[in-house]
Amino acid sequence: MKNFSSSVWKVGLSTLSILLSTTIPLGFTEPAQALCATDELGGQWENVDPNTRGITKINYIPRCGDQRFCSTDGTCSEPARTSIQVFGACSPTDCDWGESPMRIYQSDDWRYSVYEQGFARKVVWYRLNSDDQLVVAEQVDYRDSREDRTSWYRFDRVED
Repeated sequence: MKNFSSSVWKVGLSTLSILLSTTIPLGFTEPAQALCATDELGGQWENVDPNTRGITKINYIPRCGDQRFCSTDGTCSEPARTSIQVFGACSPTDCDWGESPMRIYQSDDWRYSVYEQGFARKVVWYRLNSDDQLVVAEQVDYRDSREDRTSWYRFDRVED
């Protein structure tokens, strides 16, 4: 049995070696082209409640995930990722939480981003509802004695 499996393994490797050398090109003559799909959530969103004490605005910034930019010296950037920029209610102007990479949760229905703010870790969930509003859930995990919380919001797209 040992000799049989050993010879099958050797035959399998030789076959694989022949297939690889004859069917897979070693280089491309021109760069591959990809098209970016439009993202239905892309753009700016405002909370439907102008008096909210929570999240006031969201900028959903879609980018092609497979684009990589290289300079003439061969230095390349990492592929761009869609990001979310969140603003929270502050006075006198809203607080910019910064940009965070957008992630997809198990399906295209829910997307989320994570914000580490020192005093708390915030996970912000996004989904488009049937009324074309952005539904947002903000889960806050406080690092001090405050009780963790989840807040829900609805946002309308800001027209340019």
